[in-house]
Amino acid sequence: MPTKIVDGVTVNYHDVGSGQPIVLIHCSSSSHRQWRALWELLQDTHRVIAIDMLDWGGTDTWLNQEGSLIADEVALIHAITSDFDGPFHLVGHSYGGAISYYLAMTAPQRVKSLTLIEPMVGWILDPVEDQFFYDEIRGVAENFWQKFEMGKAEEGINHYFDYWNGEGAWESLDQGLSEYVLDGAQKNYHEFKAIFNGGTDLPAPETFLNPTLLMGGGSSNKPTLRILEILEEKFPDARRSLVEGAGHMSPITHSDQANVIIEEFILR
Repeated sequence: MPTKIVDGVTVNYHDVGSGQPIVLIHCSSSSHRQWRALWELLQDTHRVIAIDMLDWGGTDTWLNQEGSLIADEVALIHAITSDFDGPFHLVGHSYGGAISYYLAMTAPQRVKSLTLIEPMVGWILDPVEDQFFYDEIRGVAENFWQKFEMGKAEEGINHYFDYWNGEGAWESLDQGLSEYVLDGAQKNYHEFKAIFNGGTDLPAPETFLNPTLLMGGGSSNKPTLRILEILEEKFPDARRSLVEGAGHMSPITHSDQANVIIEEFILR
């Protein structure tokens, strides 16, 4: 696995194939490995890079905890893709979708197409006009913050993990994966902060003119589906696609269906 040191941080990533580049950004509590089926589908026609974001997989811990977390994540992507000759296709899921959104809004010239799978851009939700949706996702975050600050991180993780994956998901997780997720609790704490305040000063999505795919699970949580609706209204060249029967984790639980949608969009 290649690595690159960026401002003292060792970044781990997977780099395979050749051709027009595609960059894949995983969700929280995951790693580049969540994209294996997708890169195997695309590697014959494209160069595919899947990056471990800060604190996940083989990438170091976030050092600059007084700065902007999402901005620092985006800086890693810019560093890893610095050898690209031109723009690339960008795919991000959940918190990785928030990172991808931030990059596209701040460096649109670098993004040939943008695929956002239920991006956790909580700052898009208006606390008044979208109160039901905002309060629901804010409640998940506040529960985790409170549990973490009380030294009960696992209780907080149990709650948010079941929220995204279904009741009983945390208890049924194998020990190795549950330990991995629990080890990342402090990063989760900062990620939940970032999804509400990390993009409030970004350019409007109306300024991003390139093709945009907004994906989600047909049976997913209402706040993230509402975010997709809002973004579809704002992006000038957007299309929305839902994976039937899937929830928030559609790239993992329904990878065959999700990957076909992504492939068709990129190859269009």
